[in-house]
Formats: sequence, structure tokens, C-alpha cells
Amino acid sequence: MADEALRKELIEEVRIANGLEVEGVRYDPKIFTEFLKENPDLAQNHHMLDCSIDDTSKFFAPRQIRVGHGFPTRGFSTNFRSPYQLVKESDGFYIERDGALLTKASFSEIPAWYEKTAASGTKLKDICQAPGSLAHGEGCVFTCYSNECALSMNGKDCRFCNIASTKKRFAEREGNFWKYPKDIAQAVKAAFDEGFDHFNISGGFVPERRELEYYIDVAEAIQDETGLEDFNGTAVIGAPEDLSVLERYKEAGYRTVAIHPEVWGEDWFNAICPGKAEVNGGFKHYLEAVDEAVQIFGKGRVRTQFVAGLQPKELVLEGVEYFASRGAIPFTIQWVPAIGSAFEGHRSPNENWHWDLVLKNYEILKKNGITYEQVYDVIPDWRQYADLYRINNHIDNGEVLFVDKRIKK
Repeated sequence: MADEALRKELIEEVRIANGLEVEGVRYDPKIFTEFLKENPDLAQNHHMLDCSIDDTSKFFAPRQIRVGHGFPTRGFSTNFRSPYQLVKESDGFYIERDGALLTKASFSEIPAWYEKTAASGTKLKDICQAPGSLAHGEGCVFTCYSNECALSMNGKDCRFCNIASTKKRFAEREGNFWKYPKDIAQAVKAAFDEGFDHFNISGGFVPERRELEYYIDVAEAIQDETGLEDFNGTAVIGAPEDLSVLERYKEAGYRTVAIHPEVWGEDWFNAICPGKAEVNGGFKHYLEAVDEAVQIFGKGRVRTQFVAGLQPKELVLEGVEYFASRGAIPFTIQWVPAIGSAFEGHRSPNENWHWDLVLKNYEILKKNGITYEQVYDVIPDWRQYADLYRINNHIDNGEVLFVDKRIKK
């Protein structure tokens, strides 16, 4: 019974993390003044998107909240009308809901490589980020190579996305501009030397040929810098018009690939992702691209994403079932009607709706034989259902919940 009580406690913490992603959190920005003065590298960096409902461009907040035993949120979503509040006490930070104390809050540690500098003179922390934590077994290095999006320039960006607005408000302040392959490779080498073991690259939409050539340049630079032929990299790409080019990503050294249709169904895709529908061959072509990627990279080495809350739940689950049954790893992220997106001011379904979807997504993954190891391999920033794997493996099989990857076996 003690194990079941612990399982319940840990899962409740993950549920709270889900609630923070859906509802955001309110706080007095002044509570972070001393904390961020002492830990400036923990300040939020909007290298790609801003997941907040309210504008934070006039002050700084931390980049991520960890709940209870250390379960992470995807980022730091500010909503000054949220039922969740982050407060500071003499012994640390806490999460409250409607005035009631829920759990302790913490923030990820700063990796040592953040303080190093590339040969170009650019700080490595301005080239790559660590969305996870080594102390919690999350060893991903992430880079957004560009926060420009060709689709947003002609008004055909995905309706939930605010990459253009994010760039306008934060790029100058936070130094987020185009990343060069050699710089990325030096950041990856420094991170891997410290114990990180996964690289994920994404960015705004660029023309297909430019994207392919750039990703190959990055892969070759990482191989040269690290000496690793297999550097455990995930390439986040649009569905290529010529599906045969998927082979080139694998040949370049990427172990996994991510192709995100974002929503399920052709009409929904056309309405929500008009640029992708026009440039990337449409919804059916996205399905074909994911199938072809599974054939090339292998089962469990292709991830695909749904922005949950834009459609009825049964439609999202239909898409999750479809991809999982075909060897891909589908995951949902909680849609936040973020500031600067076309859906700013709309409302996402409530946190219970999203939590039910997380639980159902998790069960579909397990039913289709997808393992925790496969999830870890393709998903860089730790969605809640990945934590469900960790909790249940810990309780049922005695596996270590959080593995400090700096400890060499």
C-alpha cells in the first residue's frame, strides 16, 4: 500500500504540472529579483515560442517550473488570471491554487557548459539550451536554429503559433538569431562532455531545400566536433515534397525525426495550418511522410505532435491511435492561446480535459508496445506521459525514478 500511496502522490504532482501548462501561473515578478540575480542563466529565454498568455517582455521570470519531486512543465506560462499562484516563502518557492498550498516548486539547475564560449565568441547558452535536467535523467540539448518563419511572412502561419510575435518582442533582448552549424557543434560537444546525450533541432519554417542542406551541415559539424557518427539527434522537419530526401537525414546521422501535422483531419489541417497545407503537400502527404519516415528510421524513432484543445478529444485520440499503430510516437501538447498568435484571447479546454487526454495518450502508447526508452529517445522536453512511464516503472519494476546522468556507469 505504501507503493500505491507514493504512485498516487507522484501522479498528482504530474497532474499539477499539466494544470500549470494549461492555466499558466500568476505571481509577483518581484519574487524573482534576488533569485535571478544569483542565477541569471535560469531566466526565461524565448528561443522559439512564448507560451504565456500575458506579456512578460518588461521583466524576467524563470525558464521552467518543476513540481514536487521535480516533474517539469514544458516552459513558464504567465497568466495573471490563473487559479495557480507561485509564491516565495523563507524556505523556497511554492505553488498554491485558490489560496491552498499544493506543492513545492523548484527550477532546473544551470549546466556548466552554459558559461562556455564558442570560437566565434558567442556564449554556448545563446546557441543551445537544456530544456531538461541531468539530475532528473533528462539529457537533451536543444537548438532553435532560427526564429524566423517563412509562413508567417505571408500570413499563412499555423493559427496557434506565435513565433513571429515572440521574435519581435524578445529576440533583441535575449540574443536569439540565426545559429551557425560550427557554433551548434561546439555547444553540443561541451554538453555531451558534461553528460548530456541527445540533440534536438527545430526552428521556424524555411524552404525545404534550405532546411535539408542546413540540417546536413549541422550534423556534419557535430560529427566532426564530437567524433560521434551517431550523435543521437532528432531533426524536426516539415513533410518533404520528395519523400526520398528523408533518407538523407538518416544518412547525415540523425537517429530520429519529428514530423508534426499538429491537428487531425484534412479540413482541420487546412484551416489551422494553411501554410503547411499549401507548401507541404497537404494533410494526406503528412501521413505519407510519417509512414515513410517509420520505414526509414524504424519503429519508435519517429515522433509526431498534436496541439490538443483545438479539436474534439475523440478526433485527437483517433490521430494518436493511427500513428501509434503504425510505429510512430504521437504526443499531445496543451494548447495555450498564447499572446501574439491568431488565437490570442481564445480559451483552451480546462485542465481536467487535458489531463484525461494525457492519460489516454499514455495508455495508447503502452498498448502499442512503445517503451519508455523509445519515448526518451525522440521527445526532448518531457511531456507528462513520459513522466507517467517513469513513475509506473519506478513503482512496478523498481527502476530509478530520476537518474543522474553525470554518474558514469
